[in-house]
Amino acid sequence: MIAGISADCVTFAGGLILARDGFQRLKDLYESRIAERFRQQFPRLNLADAEERQARMSERWAWRGAVLLAAGFVLQIVSRCLEGG
Repeated sequence: MIAGISADCVTFAGGLILARDGFQRLKDLYESRIAERFRQQFPRLNLADAEERQARMSERWAWRGAVLLAAGFVLQIVSRCLEGG
């Protein structure tokens, strides 16, 4: 039972690390110096280019994946505890 729970924890951690990529991509896009200079020069102009839209979609899928991963992890831990106890 302990080996199974340990394996579930490692799988959960690996999934969260992979989901982090989607979150980091949007953060990197917003932190670029070119985008910051553009916002300073044109504060009222809001352009959503294809890369930003793609990064936002990637972030949404990463959030969905992280939520599903967490729910699956909880269900696996509960089922292992019920089987072993």
